Amino acid sequence: MKRAITLLLFLSCLVRPTIGNEGQGKYTYEANLTSDDVDLFIQVVRQPLFPENLRNAGYSRGRVDMLLELHHDGELRDWLVTEANHRAFAKAVEAVIDEWEFAPPKKDGKPISLVIPIRVNFEAGSDVISFDMTAGLNHYMRLGSNYDPGESIKIAEVDKLDKFPEPLHVVKPRAPRSWIEKNNDTVGVFRFFIDTKGAVRLAHVDHVEGDIDVRLLEVAQDALEQWQFSPPTVNGKGVVVEVKQPFHFSLLN
Repeated sequence: MKRAITLLLFLSCLVRPTIGNEGQGKYTYEANLTSDDVDLFIQVVRQPLFPENLRNAGYSRGRVDMLLELHHDGELRDWLVTEANHRAFAKAVEAVIDEWEFAPPKKDGKPISLVIPIRVNFEAGSDVISFDMTAGLNHYMRLGSNYDPGESIKIAEVDKLDKFPEPLHVVKPRAPRSWIEKNNDTVGVFRFFIDTKGAVRLAHVDHVEGDIDVRLLEVAQDALEQWQFSPPTVNGKGVVVEVKQPFHFSLLN
């Protein structure tokens, strides 16, 4: 399937409410993001609500870090929570994110596909949930709260896995020989997540070696997204882990 290669970008932004008091969770936010000639507009139609069970238990704040994968036409193709100090906060985001609207992201005026990090901050005493889109991919929060670690969400460390996920289904990239001839001995390295079901999530280019044709990266990403792994676990519990996979483009004969 022909698609635009996905980039990972960290963007600065201004987030402001555009509709006033219309009931809890009914605020609309417009996020205008610009960085490195990239323009992105996000409209948060409904904000996630602070979980009542946590509010009643005396908790006053929380955070969710996640990644959004946006297609060049503005479609939210995928999203993944990378950290939350309680899974109830992640569920609160899940309940509303499908209502968020995105304009096509652009770089130098041309549509692009990208992955952006976003942090959602919850405050029990406020009806307005704040959004921070400058949190980095590996910027894990340190809240110092007393939430039950068993209810938290975080990306597992590779060296803590019971065993490294085994590839169960591998699709090889296929490209015309002429593309390889013009880009012989180049390498594209992808970063991606393996979720609790062993599926590939949010695959994007980490770096390249050599002057590589973007079309080769596209076919590699298309193939990688079809891979399936054995589900990663830590102490028998399903987890999400971040890994890398290189693709070496070279003529065999």
